[in-house]
Amino acid sequence: MHINRIISVPPAAVLAWVASACAGAGITVTELQVQLTNRPVKVTVIDVRTPALFTRSHIPGAINIPASLCAQKNLPPLGRVVVCGEGLGRDKTDAAAAALAAKPGISVDVLEGGFAAWESQPTLTTGPGGMQPEAPRYISYAELKAAKPADTLLVDLRRRPAAAPQALGAGATEAGRGPLTDLAQEFPGLRSTLAPFDASRRLAAGPSATLPLLVLIDDGDGTAETIARALRGNGVERCVILMGGEIILARHGQRGLQRSGSAAHLPNQTSPPARPQ
Repeated sequence: MHINRIISVPPAAVLAWVASACAGAGITVTELQVQLTNRPVKVTVIDVRTPALFTRSHIPGAINIPASLCAQKNLPPLGRVVVCGEGLGRDKTDAAAAALAAKPGISVDVLEGGFAAWESQPTLTTGPGGMQPEAPRYISYAELKAAKPADTLLVDLRRRPAAAPQALGAGATEAGRGPLTDLAQEFPGLRSTLAPFDASRRLAAGPSATLPLLVLIDDGDGTAETIARALRGNGVERCVILMGGEIILARHGQRGLQRSGSAAHLPNQTSPPARPQ
């Protein structure tokens, strides 16, 4: 679906509709590859990531306009444009696409999965070859709360109790904490799995399929970092780690040292001695 601008400065209601429509206008990596190769119609790829990320690696021939600058950028009538964001669940791709679609002579599609999906496929980039060190990618609790259900899969790496609750004491786990946060209640509508590698293979069912954003959730013990490296080693670039893991879930995103609404302490916390009566 293409979105054509018909007025130069749309009112807020129209701009909101354009943003909503842009969010649903998608093109897969495979479709973009074919169009860039065969070029039946000229396609301009606009990368809305930061200049630092764009310089590190990007789709050959793409131009860089950071998302924050798309609204005020003066552009010629480029015709068909494909907008490429990070694809990691925390960029401003939809808003950037709406701003670009509001300019004369431009129709907009959004690259499904962003640059992370492009990297996950056997495609060309301008990045250096060989193994490159890279820091883990993270997502905050608030960003995960705002994630799109159809584009997000929670990967539960948290440890389960090794013994029955009766043996451990009411509501306790082997780590001495309260019960694990219910992901279905914490993030209504988001799917979850215990098997990240099986999920990545099953969900990427075809060559044109875009793998959902995998959000790795652990106990804050480094398990998510290990799995993220393994996934990326297997070509899965659309994976991020929930900052704080179960610890931030237990607080429902709030800062502090205790589970919201209870006296359950975080791992390795000990209760102060009782005051003498």
